[in-house]
Order: sequence, then C-alpha cells, then structure tokens
Amino acid sequence: MTTPTVAELAGVPLLASLSEQQLAALAPRFRVIHHPKHAVVVHEGECLESFQLVLAGRVQFFWRGADDRQVKLGIDGPGGHFADATLFGEPILMSIVALEDVRVAAIPMAELHALLIEHPQVGVALLRDVVARLRRLVGRTKAFTMKDVYGRVTELLLNAAEERDGQRVAALSHAEIGHRVGATREMVGRVLRELARGGYIEAGRGRIRILRPFPARW
Repeated sequence: MTTPTVAELAGVPLLASLSEQQLAALAPRFRVIHHPKHAVVVHEGECLESFQLVLAGRVQFFWRGADDRQVKLGIDGPGGHFADATLFGEPILMSIVALEDVRVAAIPMAELHALLIEHPQVGVALLRDVVARLRRLVGRTKAFTMKDVYGRVTELLLNAAEERDGQRVAALSHAEIGHRVGATREMVGRVLRELARGGYIEAGRGRIRILRPFPARW
C-alpha cells in the first residue's frame, strides 16, 4: 500500500489550509488507489467506505436509466473529490467512471470524520464545496425541468464554449450534448441543424463554433 506525498496532498484545495507538517502527519491515513481509463469507479447505490481525493486524471459523474441511457452530470479532475454525499453511510446517488487513468488518495470515512474534528477549517472548505456542487446540481435540474431541448442545448453550448483565436468554440459531439442535456442524438441534431441554417453556429467534427448570440426561443 502506498501513501500520497505531502506535495500531492498540498495540491488538493480542501487541504490547502494545512501546513506541510500537518499534511505529513495526515498522509499515512490515506492510501493511493489507481483506476484505469473507462473503469466504473463507483456504481449508483453503493455505500462507500472511503472518501476519495483526485490526485491525477479525470472522472465523470453520471446517471444510467433503465433503458441504459446515460445523463452526464459533471467532471472532476485533480483536486476534486467524490463520496461527499455518502459521508455518513448513505448510498451514493450517481455512478462515476474514469475518463482516463486516475489516481486517488482514499481515506476511510471514520478517519475523515476525525480529520474534520481535528482541523475544522477543512470541514468549512468541504462544506463550501458541497454547497457549490448543490447549487450547480439545482441549476442543472432547473434547466431540465423548466427548459425545452433547444434551451438546454444552447445553454450547454454557451457554458462549454472557450475562446480560441478570438472565436467561441465548444468542443462537444452530438452524442456528448445528448448525454449532457438528456435528449436523443436525433433531437440534438435537429436543433444544431436549425442553428446552423440560421447562421448562429458552424459545426464541425467534435467542435461547434458560435457565430452570434442565440435567439431566446426557436
């Protein structure tokens, strides 16, 4: 069993308030776990025994329906964490897959509880992060319930777009958009074709260039 280095723990925002000496004392409580690319790290409904901090790689949170259709919820990379919704033995509410080779520092839940009592500033940082996640989830849920497919697609494009050479480009495929907004690939394709015809976007393979502001409704 290997333990994370002090430098690795220092790179985790939740632990940023701790000194090097404090991190060195905490390191033996953690063990490093490797998850290979595409591995389902956690299945919805499991009760997790450890809290996991992402040291390297990225993980994707998702729901899987009875028809095997997935709704992707978000991505966490180095410095992120998971199992915060199972701190007291509750079943986790989502599944998690490794998007690439992932290394995590895992600490047993009982040890985490003791750590939060010993270092309350870490508890405050965790609470702040959990509240931020809750707000993002509520915002996403509101979009699903209050907006039609057009509204969800255009909102995702705007949120995912990055500036590249003075242009706003979203690196998303039709399938990825469908997973993220809870719509079929055909419905997504229909919206994107209409936006392209209207001169609002220019779509290529795996990337969508936003040319001008989207209309509020279609």
